[in-house]
Amino acid sequence: MRENGNLEIVENNSSSLTTTMTTMTASPSPAPATQSISSTAAVAAATEYTDVKKDDLTLNSYHITQNCHNSPFLHDNEFYLIKHNIPSKPKINQIQWRINNEKIKLQTLFNELKIQDEEGIKKLVISIKENNIQYSSLISSELNVIRKTSRAVWTTKIVLDNLYNQICSVSSFKDLVETITPSLTVMKSIRSLLIPYIRESEHEFKNISDLLCDVLFNASQIGGYLINFKIANNTALNIINDALFKAENKIKTEFLPIPNIIIT
Repeated sequence: MRENGNLEIVENNSSSLTTTMTTMTASPSPAPATQSISSTAAVAAATEYTDVKKDDLTLNSYHITQNCHNSPFLHDNEFYLIKHNIPSKPKINQIQWRINNEKIKLQTLFNELKIQDEEGIKKLVISIKENNIQYSSLISSELNVIRKTSRAVWTTKIVLDNLYNQICSVSSFKDLVETITPSLTVMKSIRSLLIPYIRESEHEFKNISDLLCDVLFNASQIGGYLINFKIANNTALNIINDALFKAENKIKTEFLPIPNIIIT
C-alpha cells in the first residue's frame, strides 16, 4: 500500500474526529432545571472515556480472544457502527474474530483442494497409461491451477496466523502501531495474491483492512506515535516472502509430483 494512500486515510479520519469533537463542544448549555442531571451525565461520560483509554492500554490476549470468539456474526450496519466507534478495543476484537473466521475457511478450502489434487493425480496416471494425450494435458493443466490456488490459500493462512497471534500479544499502543503498520501492506499483498483465485474473499479482506487502518489511526493519535511506512514496508516484504517460502514447502511435501506426459 502506498504511503500517501495510508496518510490520506489517517488525515480523513482525523478530520472526522475533529468535526465530531467540535460539534460536541459547541452544544448549548443545559437549562437550570436539568443542570444536576447533565452534570452527572458529564461526570459519567468523563469516567467512561477514562475507562476506554485504560481498556485500550490493557489489550491482553485473554480479553481479545474471549470477545472475538464469542461475538456473533455482525451484519453490515453493525460493522459500520463498530468501524466508526472511536475506542480501539471493539475494533481489535472484531479484527481477530474476522481473521479467525477466515483462517477456518482457508484451512477447509486447502483440505478440499488437496483432495481434488489427489483425485486428479489418479486420473492423470490412468490417462497416461491409456496414452490419451489430450485428456492428460487437460488434467495436468487443472492440477497446476489447483497447486497455484493451494499455494495462495496457504500463504494467506500463514500471514493471518501471524497477524492474529501478534495482535493477541500487544500490550501497548507502541506494540499496536508497530504490528499493524506493516500489516496494512501485507493485507494488500495477500488480497492481490488470493482474489484472482477466491473472488468471494475480497469483501471480507477489505473489511479487515479498513478496521486495521482505523485502529492504527486511533493508536497513533492516542499514544502519540509516528507511523513509519518505509520501515513497515520492508517488514511487510519479509513477512510475505517468508509466508511464500513456507507455502511452497507445504505444497512440495504434501502434494504428489505431477507425472510427466510422455508422447509415444
